[in-house]
This record gives sequence, C-alpha cells and structure tokens, in this order.
Amino acid sequence: MPILEADKIYLFSQFTEFSQPPDEILAELGYRLTIQPLSLPQASVPDLTEFQHTLERRIQLTPLTSEQARREALVSPILFRVVEQLNLRLNIEYPLSGKRSKGTVDYLIRGTNTLPVIEAKRDDLTRGFTQLAVEMIELGDCYGVVTTGNIWQFAQLVRTTITQDLNLYRVPTDLSELMSILLGILQ
Repeated sequence: MPILEADKIYLFSQFTEFSQPPDEILAELGYRLTIQPLSLPQASVPDLTEFQHTLERRIQLTPLTSEQARREALVSPILFRVVEQLNLRLNIEYPLSGKRSKGTVDYLIRGTNTLPVIEAKRDDLTRGFTQLAVEMIELGDCYGVVTTGNIWQFAQLVRTTITQDLNLYRVPTDLSELMSILLGILQ
C-alpha cells in the first residue's frame, strides 16, 4: 500500500508525521537512501576557543527545552559565524515549492554548494532527516544538515541517491570539526 497519495503536494513538515522509515518514504519519491560515513569537504577554521566558550555558557544559562531556544542559543550563532566568514547570505524560513512538496526551509545557504539546514522537530533526528531529505530532493543535488542544536548530522544528494552520514557532530565538543565541514561545503 502506498504511503503517499498520488498527485498530492505535501508540506515539508508533514513528512515528519509519517511512521514509515525514511527509506520507504524516499523510495516512493523515486530516491534511494544509503547510510554510511560521508567524506565531507573540510576547510581550515580560525581559532574557535572564545566562540566555543560562548556556546558552552549559553548551554549553561539557557534551558534548551524549545526549538526557539535551541535556534537562538546554538543554531543561528553557528550559521551566522559561517556566513559572515564567507560573506554569504543566510536565508531564514526560505519558501520552496516542488513537484511533490512545499513549505519553508528553516535555513538555506548558497555557496559553492547549496546547504539546507533543518531543525529537527521534537529533537527527533530520524523524522527531521526525512524532512531534510524531501527538501533536498526539491533543491536538487546538494548537501544538507539536520540539527537539534547540539547534535548535527549531514546528508548528501547526488542524482537519485541520498546518503545519510553515520557521523554525528556535537556542540560544543565537535565545534571545530562541524565548522570545518560547514565552511568546506560552502566555500
């Protein structure tokens, strides 16, 4: 039995409500999901010691119990740091319509590659990943990242295959590596 109704256009957020695994949902859209370590581009990063201490302090001072708290305390500061360094535009709540889905992308950055960034609703990386994958499909070949604020997971879409990275990057512990990857993807 099909998961998706034929000829129906879904909101991106609706893909987080399906109980089926991401590979089955993506298969109905004509895409294959693989899960393996990604070889992500990396760039050199400036000293992040002070920025890391700032994020640590924010985590100590701010209960990260809501999506808005995580967005303001962790996600936005990290993304602004990246776009400021590369002089790129940070699109927030970017509207996007495609063949099978539409809605707003939490963050969209266009550099050397396109990078949608999705905040996982209810701290659910699996369902957040499904939403990210659908948004990536509508954007075409690109990298993407889903985050809970303190955990980040990357993906890459090439033609009809979406690869979900096995690795997770934690903030503030893996901040340098996370920033290196974000800069590497976009510069």
